[in-house]
Amino acid sequence: MNQNFQAIVQETTEDNSSKDQTFLLGGALIFFNVFVMLFVGLYWMNPVMHEFISGRPLL
Repeated sequence: MNQNFQAIVQETTEDNSSKDQTFLLGGALIFFNVFVMLFVGLYWMNPVMHEFISGRPLL
């Protein structure tokens, strides 16, 4: 029983890099989501940006 517990503790201490990777990936995903929301909002609400991207004025 004690050996099993030590093996589990050792596995969790060696697995800290995956926590960092998960945190980094989550942060990048949130940043990308906010960027897309801002881009779509500006595209729909800002006539100058809409015309620059699509080439047609906003209706």
